[in-house]
Amino acid sequence: MPTAVEYGVPTNRCGLQLRLGQERGIFRDEGIELALRVVFGGPEIAAEFDSGRLAVGEIGTPPGLTALAKGARFKIVGSGVRRGAVQYFVAHSRFADWPDLAGSKLGVLSRGSCSDWYMRRVLAHHGIDPDADVTIRGLGPRYPEIMELLAARELDGAIMSEPHVTIGEEAGLFKVWLGMNKLDFVPPMQWTVAVANDRALADDPGLVAAVLRGCRRSYHYAAENRDEWADFGAHYFKISPATMMKSIERELSDLHFDCQIDFDGLEAAIALQRKLGAMTAPLGLADIVDSRFGAPSQPRTGLEN
Repeated sequence: MPTAVEYGVPTNRCGLQLRLGQERGIFRDEGIELALRVVFGGPEIAAEFDSGRLAVGEIGTPPGLTALAKGARFKIVGSGVRRGAVQYFVAHSRFADWPDLAGSKLGVLSRGSCSDWYMRRVLAHHGIDPDADVTIRGLGPRYPEIMELLAARELDGAIMSEPHVTIGEEAGLFKVWLGMNKLDFVPPMQWTVAVANDRALADDPGLVAAVLRGCRRSYHYAAENRDEWADFGAHYFKISPATMMKSIERELSDLHFDCQIDFDGLEAAIALQRKLGAMTAPLGLADIVDSRFGAPSQPRTGLEN
């Protein structure tokens, strides 16, 4: 009998390859019946992992590190498929350059989320005070409505991910200005991490390892069956396969399929959070990473060291 596992994700755009893997029986092969649960926002999903209401899932590194520095009861066990910041800044076509954004309303997932952090860094780099010159709106539960908000001019721009970047671009709602993973004014960082609650790690580390194996196999299955990935995503997001394929092709070179942590990138993220004052307590990799989880390849009865 497969073990039911809820896997937490911070937006409805995360985890598509895992949904495909569940449909194709990959997680059942690992003894798991996987269900994805969306908790909109970085701090919000961090609280679910800390409480144990979610045993395993993924979170952006900035809110994850902030929570860990405050004593949150979870550990990093791997990387998400978007190991780097595979997000994009988009703005309405009436804007031509950064100074034009003064007075605009810009959307992010939530206050303290990855997209909020990047929005502030991008604006400041281009001479825009993110607290005085624009209004940054944390959407939270309204995040699924971001396309409608852009269409209705309730938002003038946003930081968002695929496939909705391609959907909105094709609809003429905005132009894509830049990708966060290509910025040269912030160091490359580990951005989406897989985490597990401390109790789950103590009680059933084999289950956590099985989830990671299922994730890895699902990511590789999608990459090796791209047409199927596009068809599955088209059905899930209610778009054409051609649009879904275009979105895949935009971000494919930035995706990582092995769930392996970029430790240099994680160190860079820790250093940056300290610099920004989001973390004041000392925090090393040994404090936040469960080193038992590398690249699991054994059945669920075993766990590599």
